[in-house]
Amino acid sequence: MRVDFKSAPTARRVQKRGQQKKAHYTAPGTTGRLMQLESRLEASAALVMGLDPRVMDMWSQPVCFDLATGRAYPSKYHLRAAAAENGNRPLEYTPDFKVSLPKGPAYIEVKHSALIAMNPKVLDYPDILTRYGHRLIFIDDSYLPETFVRNIRLLNISKSAVSGRPDTVQLREDCDTGATFVDLMAKGHSERHILASLAHGNVSCDLQAERISRQTMIYTTRGMPDHLMELPLDLH
Repeated sequence: MRVDFKSAPTARRVQKRGQQKKAHYTAPGTTGRLMQLESRLEASAALVMGLDPRVMDMWSQPVCFDLATGRAYPSKYHLRAAAAENGNRPLEYTPDFKVSLPKGPAYIEVKHSALIAMNPKVLDYPDILTRYGHRLIFIDDSYLPETFVRNIRLLNISKSAVSGRPDTVQLREDCDTGATFVDLMAKGHSERHILASLAHGNVSCDLQAERISRQTMIYTTRGMPDHLMELPLDLH
């Protein structure tokens, strides 16, 4: 996929160091757009949110806040220009994402726990933005263990397969009491269709315990697809 250069610019540029770009590219299922992100952790979070049914849309580095005033600007350059004109000393902050959720929009900050420990003042940002009428959710690496992320990446690739087919009904019936991946394939379900159904939430499995394999147990989803809703998006 190519980067969509017609999309809205981010509020903060991804930095470059010499000839090596400090950038990660990913295409979350929710957006269908290729995103340029600053870290692998951010890219992983984007993929997880892209499969989460609560996330209706998502934007990376959407605005730059002046935490001293609560004003939001299209970029840090706009913020600095306004501060210079007014003689203010801004406190710049650019959240990693903005997401559209059933409870309304929210900003997302994705950060390694080690970096939070080095600068614990960032944990004050949610309360600061709350005072200005915004919601900020912190996601650290504890929510994105390697096994879970690998499984999500596999499902993200597979989501493009059609999952509303008549055989999806049969797949759900065959998973009613649980069935292994290999048993479902023996019954005529293709690997791609099983993975796509997992990505769409028609069936479920434990994405945290181990990497998806032929021995993975698959179950019919009853209610919401909890296996795709591991992030704390409803707790704030």
